[in-house]
Amino acid sequence: MAASCPSCGRPVALTRPQCLYCGAALPAAVVEEAARQAAVETAPVDVAAAGPPRSLLILNLEGADAQALAAGLALSAFEAAQRVKRGGWQLHRIMPAEEADRTAERLARAGLRVLALPEAEVRVARPVAAAGGSWTGEVLTLRTESGPLAVGAGDLVLVVRGPIAREYLTPEKARRFRTATLDQGYRFHLHRREDPRPLELDPAAFDFGLASLTESSLLLLSSWVEKAAAGVPVDVAFRREAPALAPAATETGGIEAALQRPAEARKEDAVQVLDNLEQFRFYSAWRGCAARRAR
Repeated sequence: MAASCPSCGRPVALTRPQCLYCGAALPAAVVEEAARQAAVETAPVDVAAAGPPRSLLILNLEGADAQALAAGLALSAFEAAQRVKRGGWQLHRIMPAEEADRTAERLARAGLRVLALPEAEVRVARPVAAAGGSWTGEVLTLRTESGPLAVGAGDLVLVVRGPIAREYLTPEKARRFRTATLDQGYRFHLHRREDPRPLELDPAAFDFGLASLTESSLLLLSSWVEKAAAGVPVDVAFRREAPALAPAATETGGIEAALQRPAEARKEDAVQVLDNLEQFRFYSAWRGCAARRAR
C-alpha cells in the first residue's frame, strides 16, 4: 500500500518532506516509507526472479495525433494534447510482456509510434562510470574501470543529461532547524552503438587532469560532451520529471567522497541524504534502448 499524507490522505510523491497537495509537514515515518518505495521502484532488480516477464510501453509522441492518443490510452483530450505538446519518447506503463505486445500492436494500427521494450533489456543497461578524462581535439578520452576509452560522435546514438535532486532526511527525534542545503548534482550518460551500458560522467567526481580549472566542472564537461557528440541527439527531458527520491549511495571517489564526513559522525547526526540518481539511471536506460531500437 502506498504511503499517504495523514492530513489529506493522498499518495506521497517524495520531492521534499511536505505533502505536494496540502502542504502539511510529513511525519518522519511517512517520509521514510515513501523513500523506501521510491528505492524499490527505481532500483535494479533480478527480473528473471521477479515473476513473469514484463515490458515497458514507450511512445514517441513527436508530432503524434492527439485524438488517436486520447482514444488509444483512454485519456482526456486535454491530457492527450499536453503529452503531444511535450513530444518525444515517453514511458506509458510497465506491464506483462504479452499485454504490452498486444497494446503496442493496437496503438501502431491507430497510427502511433510505439515500442514494447523487455524490462530485462532495460534493467541490464547499468552505467559504466568514467572517473576522468581529457579532450584531445577530436575525441573524448575517458578513464573507466576497464581501461581508457576514446569516444566520438560515430560511437554514440544518444546523450542523456539531467540534474540530480538532493535533500536531507532527518529523523524526527533529531529534527532541528537546518540552514545548510545540499548542492544539486548532475549526470551525463553517453549511450554507445555497440554496448547497451552508457558511460556515466559526474562533473563533481570527474578528474580533468588539469592543475586548476578556469570554469566550473559542469560547464567544462558540458563543452567536452557537446564537441564529442556533435550531431548526436541529446535528451534533456529528465529535468521535467518529478523527483523520486531514495537513499543516496555512498560516493567511492572524486570530490564528493573527499567531502563526506566519517561514518561515525553521520551515524551520530542521524542524517540521511536522499537523491533521485537511480530514477535518472532508469530513465536513461530505457531512453538508450529506445534510441538503439529506432536506428
